[in-house]
Amino acid sequence: MSKFDTDYTAPINFNLETMPFICKWILSVLNKAISKAVSALDSYELSYAASTVYSWWQYQFCDIFIEAIKPYFAGDDPAFAFERSSAQDALWVCLDNGLRLLHPFMPFVTEELWQRLPPVRGHTRKESIVTSEYPSAADVSSKSILAVGNDDDKFATNNIV
Repeated sequence: MSKFDTDYTAPINFNLETMPFICKWILSVLNKAISKAVSALDSYELSYAASTVYSWWQYQFCDIFIEAIKPYFAGDDPAFAFERSSAQDALWVCLDNGLRLLHPFMPFVTEELWQRLPPVRGHTRKESIVTSEYPSAADVSSKSILAVGNDDDKFATNNIV
């Protein structure tokens, strides 16, 4: 969470088309993990849901994404300003949704961490992660997606945020 500036506020929407590949990738993998976890919870397969969430956190988010975006934050090089901003936005979306995804399995830890996330611009945040909506997978063919670009390249922050 230290990679968020003190004045950072989460975006309402963003253009997936212009984001670096690693940001597109992690958001895609997050969307798949949300879909699998929701499906598993709906069919009462708690072990599969927990494994899906754990796998996303450990193997995609921590092992790959966090390591891949470290160079963007290594210094204040203006050449990486856009990448750093995109990585911050993707990081925020991943943390917000990942914590809400993990909440049924680790309620106290996720509540504490979620409270420390910066709020979304222009929106009042729920008082607790308990009262927040559980993440739902984005429908990438939906016309109601809050992003700019081709219908195939859009990413629904209204579904995953």
